[in-house]
Order: sequence, then structure tokens, then C-alpha cells
Amino acid sequence: MKTKEITIAGKQVNLSYCYATEIGFTDIAETSLDKIDTSNPKHIIALIMASILAYYQSKGEESPIKDNELMFNAEPEEITTAFVSVLELRMDWYKLPVGEPQNEAPDEEKEDPEKNA
Repeated sequence: MKTKEITIAGKQVNLSYCYATEIGFTDIAETSLDKIDTSNPKHIIALIMASILAYYQSKGEESPIKDNELMFNAEPEEITTAFVSVLELRMDWYKLPVGEPQNEAPDEEKEDPEKNA
């Protein structure tokens, strides 16, 4: 399980990513995580809540925040930060690379200025 603490809707909460997050998202959003629609607010809230619930359920504790608090009390920037944080935790969980590796080797197709002198 990968975890991160954030503040959202005025509350400190922990996010986590593990299989419970994926199962929770599927239960809440009624679709699999590979079909997440980032333009659908229900999917965004569902992923954040699934991540929060997975953390607190693993500890045998109640979640300090409910979905209606996210929908009514969280600022848009907080929702965005939470959503991105869950995606980052997912990348870390699956050990996904952040981006394409940069090629540090010189480009062989470029002409050597001394070669043509």
C-alpha cells in the first residue's frame, strides 16, 4: 500500500493506493478503473473516496471525511490535488515510469562541424 497525507475540505486525511482502492472505485463508480472518465465528476470523487476509504479500512478506522463533504466543501484545487495524488500513488504502486526516458546520447544524424571542415 502506498500512502500520502493531504488536507481537503478542511480536514487532514490519508490517501492510499492498493487493490482495495481499485475495488472501491469499481464499487462506487460502477465501472473499472481502466475506464475512468476524468471529465466525469462522479469518477473523480469516486477515486478520491476509494483511496481514502482503503486507507482507513486497512487501519480498522472510520474515514474522517464523507463523499458529500468532498462534493460540497472541497475547493476545486483541493480536488485536483487529491486526484493527482491518487494517480501518483497508483504510478508508485505499479512502479510506472513518470515519463519517457530522455536520450542523453548525442544524435548520430547531426553533422560533425569538424568533419566537414
